Amino acid sequence: MTEQARTFYLVDGSSYIYRAYYAVSRLTNSRGFPTGAVLGFAQMLDKVVREKKPDYICVVFDAPGPTFRHEMYAPYKATRQKAPEDMIAQIPYIKDLVRFRGIPQMELPGYEADDLIATLTHWAVEQDIEVVVVSSDKDLHQLIDDPVVRQWDPQKDRVFMEWEVEDRYGVPPGRMVDYLALVGDSSDNVPGVKGIGDKTARQLLQEWGSLDRIYANLARVGSASVRDKLEKHREEALLSRRLVSFREDVPVERKLEAFAPGPPLKSQLIGLFEELEFRSLLDSLRKELNAVEPAAAAPAGRTKHKIAGSMDELRTLAERLAGEPVVSIQVETTRKDAMASDLAGLSFGFEDDGAWYVPLGPDGSEGDGRLPAAVALAALEPVLGRSRPAKIGHDLKTAWIVFKKHGIELRGIAFDTMVAAYLLDPGKQNYGIDRVAAECLGENIDSYEDVTGKGKSQVGFDTIDIGRAAAYSCAAADAARRMHPVLKRKLDESRLTELFEKIELPLITVLARMEFRGITADAEKLESLSIDFQKALDRTADTIYDLAKEKFNIQSPKQLAYILFEKLGLRVVKKTKSGPSTDMAVLEELALEHPIADHVLVFRTLAKLKGTYADALGKLINPRTGRIHTSYNQTVAATGRLSSSDPNLQNIPIRTEEGRKIRSAFIPAPGWLLLSADYSQIELRILAHCSKDEHLLEAFRDDEDIHRRTAAEMFGVSPIEVTPEMRRQAKTINFGIIYGMGPFGLAQRLRISTKTARTAIDKYFQGYRGVRRFIDTTIELARRLGYSETLLGRRRFIPELQSRNKTIRQLGERLAINTPLQGTAADLIKKAMIDAEDALNGSGLRTVMLLQVHDELVFETPREELAAAQELVRRVMEDVWKLDVPLKVELGWGDNWAEAHA
Repeated sequence: MTEQARTFYLVDGSSYIYRAYYAVSRLTNSRGFPTGAVLGFAQMLDKVVREKKPDYICVVFDAPGPTFRHEMYAPYKATRQKAPEDMIAQIPYIKDLVRFRGIPQMELPGYEADDLIATLTHWAVEQDIEVVVVSSDKDLHQLIDDPVVRQWDPQKDRVFMEWEVEDRYGVPPGRMVDYLALVGDSSDNVPGVKGIGDKTARQLLQEWGSLDRIYANLARVGSASVRDKLEKHREEALLSRRLVSFREDVPVERKLEAFAPGPPLKSQLIGLFEELEFRSLLDSLRKELNAVEPAAAAPAGRTKHKIAGSMDELRTLAERLAGEPVVSIQVETTRKDAMASDLAGLSFGFEDDGAWYVPLGPDGSEGDGRLPAAVALAALEPVLGRSRPAKIGHDLKTAWIVFKKHGIELRGIAFDTMVAAYLLDPGKQNYGIDRVAAECLGENIDSYEDVTGKGKSQVGFDTIDIGRAAAYSCAAADAARRMHPVLKRKLDESRLTELFEKIELPLITVLARMEFRGITADAEKLESLSIDFQKALDRTADTIYDLAKEKFNIQSPKQLAYILFEKLGLRVVKKTKSGPSTDMAVLEELALEHPIADHVLVFRTLAKLKGTYADALGKLINPRTGRIHTSYNQTVAATGRLSSSDPNLQNIPIRTEEGRKIRSAFIPAPGWLLLSADYSQIELRILAHCSKDEHLLEAFRDDEDIHRRTAAEMFGVSPIEVTPEMRRQAKTINFGIIYGMGPFGLAQRLRISTKTARTAIDKYFQGYRGVRRFIDTTIELARRLGYSETLLGRRRFIPELQSRNKTIRQLGERLAINTPLQGTAADLIKKAMIDAEDALNGSGLRTVMLLQVHDELVFETPREELAAAQELVRRVMEDVWKLDVPLKVELGWGDNWAEAHA
């Protein structure tokens, strides 16, 4: 095409939906909603718009319902399988994506996308516009007319040429309809001429030129057999040609301006990518918007920054800060890990026309434009260490830890914009200040990675040019200052202010103190465990090799699949794009049929414990403190639960021998003990409170064994007659109800038939009718409101409840049930942490809180304080909230974490 030519890109939308779905079919967001088709489509569309910059563009979709071809031939496309439900659920999002991207789209009842594309192609060519059909579909080859009409597949970056079509099918593009009329198309149930294949069709068309000429010269066709087939199926051939021929007279829009790409709907597109959790696309979009719309990225009067580069300027700034009622703080560190990093800079926002930046470095760094951190913080201590001015910021937990490392305890924390944004919409994966500012203020500011890079190319913030660092940091501080009233108003409107101020805000300091304290790990013990795990791995591997009759890479899914399904002939439970699945669920099912699967499960568990814990924990011991400092994530789980990372201490198995060995490596300081306080069946107690079920209430009030009581109800026996197996099944159902487990899930867990599982669940609900009512009313209320709530008012939005996809809708129902139970448990453990920290600080005891793992709190206490610490912790945790049944805490202590939890 010539450089000056205007181009019209026609995207075969329906075809690409299928293609994207099967390319990325298993991708979901954190809520379980399928997103693979949307992601694949978004990437394709982005490539078209970004690389080709079309003058005109339209995404064309098939409209629902029959077309004129069905009227012509009822069995048309009758053999096609029904579109997968999880693909159908994504189509509205794909159409929103196209609209938000500012790209015209089109569909018309009664016609296929191909007909619209053919019509628009014919019209555009008449307007002297060159057309690019964006598709890999062979049916659209018939439109190719070099150089006026091209066909391009962006996923393979391939342009189909006329000669390629002729080389592949033996006919030029204009004769593809005749070729398809002869060979048919099984995917669309186009009959063709029975018995005529690719080779014969090529020969006929190369000799006679067209279908009409073949039939006009039928008597001269050399092969009698071919003549008979053509004669016998003449009607099918002519019908097939009509079916595969495109209409070029579809009544569609024919104004060029209607197909000009418009500006993207920025906030809607960001919101869509946030909901679907497309981080890379979101980053690319923001960079694109910054480049295209500098005015939006840098609003006048908002990004002005001032640098306090001398001690005199810093002292003047400190005096001004001390007189302010509210100040926003942005902390910059040399690394993301607060405990392992040093200060690189501080920004303060308190003026309407910008913010101040203080560049920091180690001692002796004043000459390079940075102030020594220790000296600078001494000047700022009257501001940072006092309750006035009130402090706001984005991720103040990190700020607290960094200041504490320099001997300053940050006081006066009044608002955290990251935590507030999470509380308002807890379903996202990232609450970086750039993303929150985009939603809250409608502005684009740089992310941390925009400044430092990411991956292997990322550099430390202390290496960034001071001017660039100041611009980024001041923009963040200023954004936090301006987001504060906006987010505060939203919290008020959503009735979340009390939860924010009473739970989430004070928890910031509690978590910061726990992270700063850390916990001691026995490095020698970990090394010994690593050796033991390796020996166990070797033994397990030898057993697997004996069963397989050969050695292979057990960690390779491909090699394992060969052993299981080809060599040993085990049944294929589940298939993936790359072949038979060997995931944990598959192995658990196959373990009932062959011992090799069970040993592979053991091998994987040992390998994970060795690599993730025994080998890795020793490397995470801080050289300055000699302790491990996990990071608690307050804005990750949609349920409100805390998670931990670097290392993740919540995934260490509790009930296995290997997991207990890992826990035994966590020890107290010399002369101290670890004290474990674990809520007993807290979620079931919350279920009793919420459901008001008389049997559950009675059981907990009488301190009965709830699983034995449930088993007696289910099996119609007295509690004394309940067998261990009955109790095990009842326990599985009790906890399964919390997570919305259905008959299929219970059957898998108990390894029983689905019918038996359904009967067991029915018996459960016969005994606990209040629970049935609670589940039904909770789902219905969540469907009406769009969210489910905890007892303390935390909300979880559940759009899955409105899905047309049954599987996704059932997921939404499970989330609706789970939120008031697991979410309330999360709220109560958070409140218990706050209350315990306050009680310990006011008690005169030296006991401190170190860890939180699900429903367990771990404390470090001097041996002589054990009795007092136990009494205080039990009282605080059991009195944390008034339920209709008592909360119960189980206490344990010992010289390591395993002993304490025993």
